[in-house]
Amino acid sequence: MDNKKIAALNVWGADTESAIKRMLGDEAFYLRLIDAFLSNNDWRDLCTLLDKKQYRDAFVISHRIKGSCADLSLTPLFQVMCELTDDLRNEEIRPTLESNLKLAAKLRDALIEALN
Repeated sequence: MDNKKIAALNVWGADTESAIKRMLGDEAFYLRLIDAFLSNNDWRDLCTLLDKKQYRDAFVISHRIKGSCADLSLTPLFQVMCELTDDLRNEEIRPTLESNLKLAAKLRDALIEALN
């Protein structure tokens, strides 16, 4: 068990207690899922799709990221991903998209930094 990482996640704002409970108390499994979440290509793909203004595909990716954040109890990032997903939900893109993307990137970067 890596209590330093769990503590860092808690300081960042994650609800590790509820997430680990959902994972039958397996902290190591939880931390492996966090690593998998941060190392997969979803974030890069989301940014690429947004740059290309491919909003429907970006919506799918943002929805997947949001779900992962919920499963992992990454509450601060989950909350902004809810907003970002809603920004992309309809054909008319909300004007808050850019600011929510910047906030999500800042939170994701802070999460990565907290774990290093």
